Amino acid sequence: MPNFLKRLFQINSTTVGLLLTGLMLLIFVGDSAIIQRLDLLISDIRFLARGPKKAAPDVVIAAIDEKSIDQLGRWPWPFTTQARLVDRLVSYGARVIAYDVVFSSSDISGGIESLKVLRSRMSADGAAAPPQVLAELDKAIAASDHDRIFAEALKRSGRTLLGYFFHFSADTIQHLSAEEKNSFLENIRNSKYNAVRKAPGASLKKVWLPRAEAVESNLAGLTRSARGSGYFSLRPDQDGAVRRFPLIVKYQDMVEIPGEQDFLFGPLALRALERYLRGTTLFFIDTLGVEKVAITGRRNIAIPTNNQGEMLINYIGGISSFPVYSIVDIVEGREQAPPQAFRNKIVLIGPTAIALADLRVTPFDKAIPGVAIHATVLDNMIRGDFLSEPWWGGLFTAGTILLLGLAGTLVLPRTGAAGGGAAAAAALVLVVGLNQYLFARHGWWLSAAYPLLTGAVLYGGMTLYHYVIEEQQKRFIQSAFGTYLSPKVVAEIVSNPSLLKLGGERKEITAFFSDVAGFTSVSESMSPEELVALLNEYLSEMTDIILRYDGTVDKYEGDAIVAFFGAPHPMSDHAVRACHVSLDMQEAMVRLRGVWKARGVKELYMRVGLNTGPAVVGNMGSRTRMDYTMMGDTVNTAARFEGANKQYGSAIMIGSLTYEEGKHAVEARELDLINVVGKAEPVPIYELVAKKGQLSDTKKKVLELYHQGLLSYRARRFDEAMGLFGEGLALDKTDGPCKSMVKRCEDYIVDPPPKNWNGAFIMTSK
Repeated sequence: MPNFLKRLFQINSTTVGLLLTGLMLLIFVGDSAIIQRLDLLISDIRFLARGPKKAAPDVVIAAIDEKSIDQLGRWPWPFTTQARLVDRLVSYGARVIAYDVVFSSSDISGGIESLKVLRSRMSADGAAAPPQVLAELDKAIAASDHDRIFAEALKRSGRTLLGYFFHFSADTIQHLSAEEKNSFLENIRNSKYNAVRKAPGASLKKVWLPRAEAVESNLAGLTRSARGSGYFSLRPDQDGAVRRFPLIVKYQDMVEIPGEQDFLFGPLALRALERYLRGTTLFFIDTLGVEKVAITGRRNIAIPTNNQGEMLINYIGGISSFPVYSIVDIVEGREQAPPQAFRNKIVLIGPTAIALADLRVTPFDKAIPGVAIHATVLDNMIRGDFLSEPWWGGLFTAGTILLLGLAGTLVLPRTGAAGGGAAAAAALVLVVGLNQYLFARHGWWLSAAYPLLTGAVLYGGMTLYHYVIEEQQKRFIQSAFGTYLSPKVVAEIVSNPSLLKLGGERKEITAFFSDVAGFTSVSESMSPEELVALLNEYLSEMTDIILRYDGTVDKYEGDAIVAFFGAPHPMSDHAVRACHVSLDMQEAMVRLRGVWKARGVKELYMRVGLNTGPAVVGNMGSRTRMDYTMMGDTVNTAARFEGANKQYGSAIMIGSLTYEEGKHAVEARELDLINVVGKAEPVPIYELVAKKGQLSDTKKKVLELYHQGLLSYRARRFDEAMGLFGEGLALDKTDGPCKSMVKRCEDYIVDPPPKNWNGAFIMTSK
């Protein structure tokens, strides 16, 4: 088996093809954001290739357009105009009227506030206002109460829905006061979903749904008078285009509050369709999320969604796909907006004027009014013309990648560059054609980017392979790794490249972080040339120690060193090696301090953090510059340990797994239980003191006293603990941990921790 792997990873055409195919499968599983964006662009092309469709006759748009603004005045118009519009549409027989705008402020254009002030003054004590004058004033006030007039029109209609919008980011709600947020929320309570069905074991807390931070809704009087309401908020994709439509939104985390499980809201389009069909929307939620959405009524409609309750929008064209009428023509009863155009229709009222800036990006248009998107969603639902992501879509894409990869691996090495290019192009045309057919014929939304990229990567990679020889690979490895791996490890990698996994490999390693205490202050007193010389001397000495133990130097960050043990060269004793490196470094620092002192350099001390556990290691970077590095929680924790030394006056702090794997070869003491920054659960920490058998009798006694003190400390016997730590400090005045714990016990005696204290110390800084 080892010989087979060696032959496999010594690069041949089959290896290249299989590696590239595997790479594409890994990228597919990782769901690359870049390829997601490419897929979105390709999906837009699919719409254009399919062409526009004919809309159902059920939806009409009443447009707040330039013509209406020119003749009716600047937006927003008086509520009296809105009342006339609603009354006119009712008289024309519109079945549902839905506003794709929000009315959150009162209309005072009628001068009602001034009239109320005048009326108040005239009816005040001592005023001699004739009753008939007051009566006329009351009539004038009633006539100028535009809020009431609009509300009465809404109530008379019995078919008008109002829209509101959600804020999905906390950054966009700073202009709203707490009172406004609560008021707006109260206004939409009647638009909550009342028909959410949860499967056994399903929890709204665990289901990801679009989450709103705040809402801006209509005036309370208007909301009460309307037949209902729904949100018209849209959530663009990462490139700004709107391709999905959220059918359900939760308000903050109020679904997690007992008794508030129904704080889920629906869109204006769905509410309009409910009224149109005289039906009810049912949401079915299982343990994975939204299982399905159904409308029951005069017709039953099942709407395909993803687990977040989002519907793919099947665009049929631009706004010209729908009948659009200027509101001024409707209000004035002109022939350009005949009554029969609205009879038994859903009428969406929304802005189309460019000046109102409610413009969105879609596959058919780079600037389309949002109301046209809501019309498209309604049309999809009415005609049952949906797009869907079939459950087998991921398997289909993975199978296509695998099929193309295997075919390319077999065919491309046997053809020249031209023949291979023709074969690759033919295969991709076939794949794209099938993808387009399934999209246009069945409405199946499948990835085209991954198959296309697989073909391109396979052809390009295998063509490039013919220009690469084994010696070039060896020179690359020697160049890339020679500066931070020992010669022995570099030689092993050259002979066995399988040690370097493409895309990184999850391995157990010991991460190493070191820093020089007080280096910044020292550097400020030195010239740049002196500083560089000092730094190079220090880094060279420490790096030699790391390489002596076959460690890997990850990077230098000023005076800080980042390294790891256990990769790429596997070693079962990586924790012990890391510990011995750290102790050897401290010994080297003693010698260097003597050298530097003779030059007048302030004494410098080194802090080290070690942590053992799983991490991802591998080559990361660009084609021209890459680093063999490590990533993961184990790595981050090691960095936190290095900084945590400052809290305890320790020199080398290690994690529990490092201690367990290295305790047979080193002397260490348990320091504490801490919550490091960024982690919720406490972790035990240890101080690495010496190699096995190299402790002095005095230091052994100090460690024993510290251990006893730690037991008393965790039992909340802080006086007793302080005494034990103090005894240790008396034996060794330089013992930083004893000194640190004496101070902490003093603090806890004065201000004890809470009763539910678990003995952990919470780190508040890195």
